[in-house]
Amino acid sequence: MIKVSVIVPVYNVEKYLAKCLDSLVKQTLKDIEIIVVNDGSPDASQKIIDRYAKKYPTKIKAYKKANGGLSDARNYGLKKAHGEYVWFVDSDDYVSKDAAQALYENAQANNSDIVICDIIDEYEDKNIQEVYHNYVPKVVGNIYEDKKQMLNRFAAWNKLYRRQLFTKDLQFDKGKIYEDLRLIPKLYLAANKISYVAKPLYHYNIRQGSIMTSSSIAKNMDILEAFKVVITYFQEHHVYADFKEEIEYLAIEHILIACSLRLITLSKRRDIASNLEPYLTFVDQNFPNYMQNKYLTNLSRNRRLCLKLVKTKQFTLLKILTKIRG
Repeated sequence: MIKVSVIVPVYNVEKYLAKCLDSLVKQTLKDIEIIVVNDGSPDASQKIIDRYAKKYPTKIKAYKKANGGLSDARNYGLKKAHGEYVWFVDSDDYVSKDAAQALYENAQANNSDIVICDIIDEYEDKNIQEVYHNYVPKVVGNIYEDKKQMLNRFAAWNKLYRRQLFTKDLQFDKGKIYEDLRLIPKLYLAANKISYVAKPLYHYNIRQGSIMTSSSIAKNMDILEAFKVVITYFQEHHVYADFKEEIEYLAIEHILIACSLRLITLSKRRDIASNLEPYLTFVDQNFPNYMQNKYLTNLSRNRRLCLKLVKTKQFTLLKILTKIRG
């Protein structure tokens, strides 16, 4: 029986792919399949895939498809998966050698639908590593029993999922960024049990050229559509009122802080106000009382300062401070 299907979408990652695959073929959990999906990559990634597939024929299942984006490649991998659980690993990242075993054993011990581990953020251009620790509830349960779990990072890749969670209606949205934000809250609602491994098992490579550091200002508009998808889904399932404060805080974190900083950094000073206007309007319309959110105390001093400057539209000052503080 295959315990875990690891799905690895590949596109233009020839510099990183070998390290990723090395970390997967050396996993201490043996009953796994590694599904590598070449999403029409134009670089030398396929040669690397072929080399590893030849060397590890019982572990690696290699596929090629026309380019459709990260979400499309993940959905393709899901169709090929046979494991009891699935795990998404981005091809420019890598994982600890005991990661699959730790996640799977936790899932078995708790009968969990989702298991989440901590993360090591690795900033490639600065040679810096930072550990991201999840909020962990005292008792294994679901988000209805501890809503604060909703505030953990919405990344697809630091989580193990029971494969049956991915129904026809619960797939990654093709052609969009913020695809994790669109889907993970829905999976949280569907999960009967969510448990945690309090170890940083996933090494996330933050690099220039990746999707989330893209220089495309227009692409960042997808975040507003992503929040509309989440709000509508929770409303349709009659639980939006129960989770409005958590979703509101996520909007503060992702739109008013992270996305605003990205846009301020990328924009010329004269364009900052017009570029940010749709984002500020969206939050004001959907969350008019967001400054009273009970989770604002979670923000660091720097992030509280950022929020204050965005709220008061002191964009030039924030751009200067961003440059100074990096």
